Amino acid sequence: MKKYVIFGLGPLMFLFSCVAPVHYIGDNFPPTNNVDIYYSSHDVKKDYKVFGKVSIAVINLQKTQNQIIEEAKKHGANGIIYSNMGSGSDVINGNSSDYQVLNASFIEYK
Repeated sequence: MKKYVIFGLGPLMFLFSCVAPVHYIGDNFPPTNNVDIYYSSHDVKKDYKVFGKVSIAVINLQKTQNQIIEEAKKHGANGIIYSNMGSGSDVINGNSSDYQVLNASFIEYK
């Protein structure tokens, strides 16, 4: 029985290891179904206010963008303004690991 439990947990642990945690700070509104995507605040042609910010380590850029979109919908955003990509590093058990971080703002149209 133990062999099956360990074997069954392996793929599940791999699946969860491919998703980076989302770091969000801001307000919450009723969920939305669609969000507009912007790469500069100058591209937003409507009046808006920023109500939240998100930061997430990039494992796979497309998956990370999709993860941010889903997070924006969950918090009730009308749009996302990607602000910049930064970098970070961690030291775990004496080993250093560098990674990219994607930052974005969640906006609500006025």
